[in-house]
Amino acid sequence: MFDLQKPKQPSEDAIIVSNVSKHFRIPHEKKTKLFEHITGAIKGTSSTYEEFWAVKDVSFTVKRGETLGIIGENGSGKSTLLKLIAGVLTPDSGTVKVNGKIAPFLELGVGFNPELTAEDNVRLYGAIMGMGKKEMENKFEEIFEFAELSRFRNMKLKNFSSGMYARLAFATAAATDPDILLIDEVLAVGDAAFQRKCKDKMDEFISDNKTIVLVSHASQSITDMCKTALLLSKGSMEKMGFSKDVMDHYNTKLRAIEEKKLEERFGDKSKEDVRIPSVARITDVKMYDEKGNETKKFLTNEKFTAKIKYFSEKKIKEPIFGFAIHRNDGLLIIGPNTRAHKVSIPAIEGGGMIEYTIDNLPLLKGLYIVSAGIFNFIDGNYIALDYQDRKYYFEVFDNSIEEYGFIYAKSKWKT
Repeated sequence: MFDLQKPKQPSEDAIIVSNVSKHFRIPHEKKTKLFEHITGAIKGTSSTYEEFWAVKDVSFTVKRGETLGIIGENGSGKSTLLKLIAGVLTPDSGTVKVNGKIAPFLELGVGFNPELTAEDNVRLYGAIMGMGKKEMENKFEEIFEFAELSRFRNMKLKNFSSGMYARLAFATAAATDPDILLIDEVLAVGDAAFQRKCKDKMDEFISDNKTIVLVSHASQSITDMCKTALLLSKGSMEKMGFSKDVMDHYNTKLRAIEEKKLEERFGDKSKEDVRIPSVARITDVKMYDEKGNETKKFLTNEKFTAKIKYFSEKKIKEPIFGFAIHRNDGLLIIGPNTRAHKVSIPAIEGGGMIEYTIDNLPLLKGLYIVSAGIFNFIDGNYIALDYQDRKYYFEVFDNSIEEYGFIYAKSKWKT
């Protein structure tokens, strides 16, 4: 009788990371002379290194066809973890198992030789990836067309611009048709048009059931492309789960950190009060995000609400409330008021609050200063009852929108 065995099925687990740790030694000082090393040894101070754990006891599994996003602050261990999965680094403890052909998009162009032509470098990369010369040459047209470098295929890489280099590297790596892709911020290379092509290629890989591990600071990329996300903090796993939940947790954490930095930098100006006494005055201005959380940190296009508290010692008829946003250098960006917006307030007396909301905050990354005031409109002129000039502040941070200036306008290009 023959022992008939079923063909071995590919593992459902594409990547298995088990209790992985990696550390580096950081020198405290540089000793350049033999005498310094000898005297240090005699004094017992020759050990000038600090152990830094870039990745510490990390475990997770990525299924075939799954896209995992890895996020965290600079120095949290994201890139080190990708290099451990890619095999570029060896873990000090724990194991990494990868099932399938892997293409690491870590540092684009690793393995390229600047003294060789673009074509020769494509052949070289194909050989590194285990592809035959003929197989790679059959992909030449696809690679150079995607990279928009057909005219330069016989030029040495040392004469390429950084943008050309990045385009060729991405196109070459993508053409090797890997099962698993490790992507470290490469969607941010090149110009805007090429970034769009990279994103489309990633969408194509996802549709083809490729396994992807993506490191990115762009929250939109993580939530759009990844079902699951892992948050690293100082090399350790802080949170893992649905990408939106992880990103919300991360953004809340970042805002708390940044607000503390802003307080330390500018102090709490809202505690200062040197105004001339008035019958009506603003007592506080606070800002809130789309979830109703008080904050001084906002994302571009996020809902922005300012709550302006006031107190009037006597009845003020037809008051006008104004709110202004200035750039950090004092330039007025917007200065709406209730009268201009046809909002009628018959009278105020005692304490109260009025809200001003921008559904989609159109400001790009930067620091902004806020003014607020109460006015009467008499004989065609605004008369200030109380005006707090550039007394409050907030900051906009959104690395996923790469535009210049300070106003974001949703737009499109057409050729």
